Amino acid sequence: MQESEVGGAKVAAVARRHGIATGILFRWRTEFGVTPKRAKFASVELANRASAALGLQTLVQPPDGMMDVDLADGRRVFVPEGSDPGEIRVQVERGEITP
Repeated sequence: MQESEVGGAKVAAVARRHGIATGILFRWRTEFGVTPKRAKFASVELANRASAALGLQTLVQPPDGMMDVDLADGRRVFVPEGSDPGEIRVQVERGEITP
């Protein structure tokens, strides 16, 4: 476990080297109070936010037994198949459903 704390060490590589699952090593790190490695995020600026959001919507498909309903503001909600899209939109506008 200490080996995974060395600067630049990859937890997955340490786990492979010792023949253990990566998840086990992460669990041990948590159980023994070792600070988990933090993900580093990059700043992203979208040239066209609307088209980017639309692109993401096409990637995310409704789960089995669900359908999607597009809202007037461009958001989308997943509801059980067979639901009335018009009624869902009304319920969202009333605040009965939170997208």
